[in-house]
Amino acid sequence: MKITKVEAIPVWYELTDEYHALFGSGKKKGTSVHAREGWFADIRYKENVFVKVSTDEGVTGWGEASAHPVTSETQAGILATVELFGRQVVGRDPFEIGAMHAALDHLFLQGNAGARSAIDIALYDIMGKAAGQPVYSLLGGAFQKSFGRLATMPRAAPKQMAEHARMLLDRGYTCFEPKMTGHQESLDADADRLEALIEAVPRSALVIADPNQTWGTAKDTIELLLRRFPRVANLAVEQPVMYHDLEGLAAIAQAVPHKVVADEAIQNLATMIQITSRRVADMVSVKLGKCGGFYKAMQIVRMAEAAGLPVRVDWTQGSALLDTATGHLHAAVRLTGCDPGMDYQLRIRDKPVAEGGARVHRGRIVMPDAPGLGLVVDEKLVRRLAQRGRPGAGHTERGKGRR
Repeated sequence: MKITKVEAIPVWYELTDEYHALFGSGKKKGTSVHAREGWFADIRYKENVFVKVSTDEGVTGWGEASAHPVTSETQAGILATVELFGRQVVGRDPFEIGAMHAALDHLFLQGNAGARSAIDIALYDIMGKAAGQPVYSLLGGAFQKSFGRLATMPRAAPKQMAEHARMLLDRGYTCFEPKMTGHQESLDADADRLEALIEAVPRSALVIADPNQTWGTAKDTIELLLRRFPRVANLAVEQPVMYHDLEGLAAIAQAVPHKVVADEAIQNLATMIQITSRRVADMVSVKLGKCGGFYKAMQIVRMAEAAGLPVRVDWTQGSALLDTATGHLHAAVRLTGCDPGMDYQLRIRDKPVAEGGARVHRGRIVMPDAPGLGLVVDEKLVRRLAQRGRPGAGHTERGKGRR
């Protein structure tokens, strides 16, 4: 089997109210809801890219990439990078996944993890279909095929956050990731919201405060956690300091009883080596789009497990295809830190997955056992979504015409 074509298809997703609540669209002037509002608030469409990889035996694989600040990728940049990367993989056997990643490494093109991830996911989809196996079997086999869900929660007033958490519990969510904004308001304002949320959920539910690097210095974080949450066992904090401040992250992990999660700090395998060898954190957060796909994500996962660090798998922002791919990765994790983030699809109205994929049954995620990703892409819809951004198609620029 040989790869014959790698095609990048831009898509523009229409957004739901859940999306706008999470990213702060229409918020009161002078307030903040999410650290990444500059990218995601008050936009009409979310820009992603689908990747279709074809072979000479008629087996086709699909992947998806998200335009996102963590990987510094725009939709236009992803399209150009997929074209470049595609030249390196056309003509190869899809099962030569290691050799293809080596070829991409040798381009010396730093970053671009989302574009690489979309191609990687499509290749694993092909390999699974050709082998008659679900992707998680290609990653070492499933340690779990059914699991709960992590809820990513928008920043709101304390009472609202507590009410939201109780509603999510009723829907089967098992752990919670409230967004923080740190010094954009105050750390104590973040703590007020956290306190209300923690009181609303059982002690068995992990609450992961996510400041997205906005809690300032390590001293700021340590002081807040020890003063406001000295005896809260089910609280974790994800990446309170800047991604490059590994010393600060390590100081927090050593000073507080709460779990400290490394997220943006994991830039590549080299930084992961530092995190594990220096015990910089208590848990690592892995995203397919940030790692560059299944192949490198599993290297990070196994490195963390070998060091005794639990792994938390989080969403890559996209359709049910990316949520399902996230589930395949989580299924193959042995040392799980918590249930995965797999519900970004609730933030977009368009449904490019026609059938299959991960599903919710009695409040729990159930992974498919069909070959590959275990889903069918609605290619006609994907092609229609690509037309939204064409000249004359009514595409609305950022900040104009939010529905």
